[in-house]
This record gives sequence, C-alpha cells and structure tokens, in this order.
Amino acid sequence: MKHAHIVGIGLLGIVLTAGCAGKGERITLNVPMACGADEKAVAKNAATVSIQPFEDNRTDRSLLGSRHHLWGGESHFSLPSGTLGDATAQAFADYLNSKGWNATVAKGTGATGANMTITGKLVDVGVEAKSGVGQTTLNAKNRMVVQVKNHVDGSQVLETLTSTGTNQVFWFDPEDAQELLNELYSKNFEKFVADTKLDGKILKLK
Repeated sequence: MKHAHIVGIGLLGIVLTAGCAGKGERITLNVPMACGADEKAVAKNAATVSIQPFEDNRTDRSLLGSRHHLWGGESHFSLPSGTLGDATAQAFADYLNSKGWNATVAKGTGATGANMTITGKLVDVGVEAKSGVGQTTLNAKNRMVVQVKNHVDGSQVLETLTSTGTNQVFWFDPEDAQELLNELYSKNFEKFVADTKLDGKILKLK
C-alpha cells in the first residue's frame, strides 16, 4: 500500500513480533520524520510550546495490534524501544514544528518556561490485519485527548481527536500497517492545528 501524501511522524518504527510459526520473529521498520531535509524552512511562531509525554490509557500498552494469518496464528505489532506515549509526544512536536510552531518535548514534569504546555492521553491506538485468500484487510484506529494549558492567562483548551482507516492489500507487508497507523496520527495532528489558533502567546479554539 502506498498512500499519496502520507506524513511520517517519527514513531521511531514498529516491530512485528511472534511470527505465525511461533518463532518470535522480529522485523524492525523505520518511520521518516515529519519534516524532511528537502522541505522549505517555515518561520517559527513566537509562542513556545512544551509537550509532555502522552499518558497511555490503552487496555494493552505492550502492543499496537495484531495480524491474523490465513492458516492460523498471530503476529503482534509493537514499538522497537521506548513507550508509545514518548513517541507520540515527539511525533506531535515534529509535526507542529513542520507547521511553524516552536515546540519541544519536555524532559520532566516540572515548569519549563514555555508559554503553554500540552499534555495528552492515548485512549485507543492500534492496527489489526486479517489475511484471507488473495488479500489482507487492515483496520486502524487512533483516539487521543489533547489538553493545552496557557501559562499567560491560565486558560485551557481540550480536544478529543479520533480517526479511523481501512485498506486492503494483495501481498501483506508490515509497512502497510505502519503507513496506515501513521496516516491516522497525521490526520489527528492536522485536525488539532485546523481547530486552533494562536492569539499572541495564547492558544484558542477557532
């Protein structure tokens, strides 16, 4: 599967584990960063944004979904290292910076000196692939809650971002699952930017 206009979001890769034969196969995939070196530089906004690692509220935080094989057995998707909450925060910062924001990922939970702090919760994130005769059907979902606290006036912005997607491929490649999941991340981040505006150093809903 090749999506036209997919924005890679720096999830640092997805790993496919536990092959259908139960051999514990691991395939590491690399995901490109949101802002490529060949893209034009974007002028930065004056407001500074600190993004905290997202809180992972998913039922199973160890996986990003599964592939159900045609002849039985399952493979499982997961990150090669780190946590999904950390990867999501970095991906969000990369995306915002590519749009002219001035965002960094916080290293701790204390005060950062930024004009606003973004925190978030991952509610439901994952992709399921089911292989049949001559095709594999993929279904992905991404639901997160993003909260912004403006330090200038103490106001807050709260938004729930939800996206779903599906695709069918003839020959399954783990990259298909990765691209579909990344596309949903991109859609959620794009909606957040479209729904908000900066008023000086304060973020507001449009």
